[in-house]
This record gives sequence, C-alpha cells and structure tokens, in this order.
Amino acid sequence: MNCRFRVTAWLSLSLTLISLPGFLGCGASHANQPGVPPGTIQFQGSQYSYAVFVPSTYDHVHALPAILLIHGGGGNGPDFLKIWQDFAEKNGIILVAPTLPLGAAVEVQVPQLFPALMELVKTQWQVDSRRIYLFGYSAGGYSTFDAAMLDSTYFAAAGVFAAIITPDYYWIVQKAQRKTPIAIYIGDHDQFFSLAQTRATRALLAAMGFTVHYVEIPNQDHNYPAIAGWVNQDVWTFMSQYSLPQ
Repeated sequence: MNCRFRVTAWLSLSLTLISLPGFLGCGASHANQPGVPPGTIQFQGSQYSYAVFVPSTYDHVHALPAILLIHGGGGNGPDFLKIWQDFAEKNGIILVAPTLPLGAAVEVQVPQLFPALMELVKTQWQVDSRRIYLFGYSAGGYSTFDAAMLDSTYFAAAGVFAAIITPDYYWIVQKAQRKTPIAIYIGDHDQFFSLAQTRATRALLAAMGFTVHYVEIPNQDHNYPAIAGWVNQDVWTFMSQYSLPQ
C-alpha cells in the first residue's frame, strides 16, 4: 500500500496549522478537568497521553455516552477537549482526547489503539458501550475515517470536520463490517480540501450504503474552532441518533 500521498498531506496540514493563528495548537490554554488527571496508555511499544472530561452529572452508576476526539495537525488532546467541554457538560457526555503524533506509523495502530484506549477509560468511568462516538478534525479526520470503517462494530457513529478519505485508502470502506453513520463538514473556502474531494468521499460512502450527513458551510475556511459551537451541536444531533445493536 502506497502511503506517500497521505504522509505528504499530514505534513502539509501540520506545518500550516502551526503557522496560522486561530487554529488548535496556537496558544490555546489547556483543559484541566478537576478530579480527572491526564492519563497515559502504553500500546505496542509506544506511550500516548490522553485527557478525559466527565460531566458534573456523572453519578458513578449510570453509564454515559462518550466521544473520542482526534485533534488536527499541530494540536493536542487537552486543547481539542476544551472546545467540546461546555457542550459535554450540558449534554452529559464523557470526552476522551488523546495526543497523537501524525504519520503512517500511528495510523496503522488506529484499529487496535482506539478501542484499547476506550476500554482503558471504561475501567475508570461508566461508559455506555453502545454509544461511543468519534469526532476528528483535519489530519485527525484521516484516523477518524479509519476507525469508523475498521472498528465499525465498536463505534456507533462518527463525524469529521475538513477531512476526506484519500483515494489510496478507499479500500477501508470495503472492510467495514457495519455501515457506520458519518457526518462530514467542509467549508467552501477550505485551504486544504476542495469541495470536489469531500463530495467524492460522500459519493464513495453513499454508494456503499453508508448513512452520510454532509454539510458544506458557506464562507468558511479550515478553522473549525471558529464555528465549533454550531458544528458540535449539529454533529451530536446526528451521531446521538445511533447506538450499536444489543
């Protein structure tokens, strides 16, 4: 499998996002949820840190839905979690946000790493196993698509902002054991992905029988944090309709 195209895209997204103000990883303060210290997971010889947010309504008895958040290039888990924190508090959602390096080495681990991380979190918090979701931004969207396809029986639904399935990865769609519902958001002025590319991803998924919630946002560029309030509400309205079968 030739990963050159995707590796090049990762590097481009990471370097450019670091240089642009207003994007994740550019001076945002870290999210620190009282009583929930950051954790680490040891996986296949690597160590990854992760942040967790648990809403104040959590009672240690009733299981809550959870969203695994995958940050973009130049970002990190705590900063990405902070963008979702107020919404999760109001809606009773547990958030899990790892800090991951970009690159093919991590992407190969995704189908095992993401479920392993959530299983670790479940040893500490009551998470509803039928309502675990994914949301990824930019370069993190690549891994979100991977997990939605290759872990389709683990994650109930997924959402991405400004990301595509690259042609060299179309094969992952055929590997899905379940048609994971997916929401895709793209600004019509995105600096990295064209509408033609995101429409191609939508068409690929729809042709294979996936439920796709596709939104093109007028006068919007790659800056997800600028409209995160609206996107988070809309993607949760979509994803929360779905749960894994019993």
